[in-house]
Amino acid sequence: MRRATLFLAALTAASGLGAQPASQEESLHAFLQASHQADRENDPDGRYVAAFTDLNGDGRPEAFVYFLSNYYCGTGGCGLTIYTPAGRSWRQVADMTLVHTPVRLLPTSSHGWRDLAVTVAGGGVRAHEALLSFNGRTYPDNPTEPPARTLRRHVPGRVLIGDSDRGQPLF
Repeated sequence: MRRATLFLAALTAASGLGAQPASQEESLHAFLQASHQADRENDPDGRYVAAFTDLNGDGRPEAFVYFLSNYYCGTGGCGLTIYTPAGRSWRQVADMTLVHTPVRLLPTSSHGWRDLAVTVAGGGVRAHEALLSFNGRTYPDNPTEPPARTLRRHVPGRVLIGDSDRGQPLF
């Protein structure tokens, strides 16, 4: 009986049937490490902040990844990448530069995806919030240029990535 139980346990483990699915955080972390492996030598102390929210109403949260390090940041801001679930992995939806926190989710939508607001500052630009709307394929890659637009007044929204988020190690 003990042999049968051990055999069944080994078979279940080998088949993956007994394995728990990775959390979205674990899945994203493994994906980021694999996809940014080439950056490891240049940025061994790289960090990132991740936030999850459903942008397109499909019930599956997209991942916001705000990279924090000298490798990904400059005086104009840092990199922000948005990924959507793709099977057991992730697919890039948008890759933005020159982003400062906070990153906010707005109540409005464009082409079925929620609008975003990011802070733009540094590099000689007067600090302001930029509206980033989905164009049917992606979000604007640079919040300082059209099609991104300056928000002239405060629009309510939920903070996804705040000013005080310090992130976690990429590697």
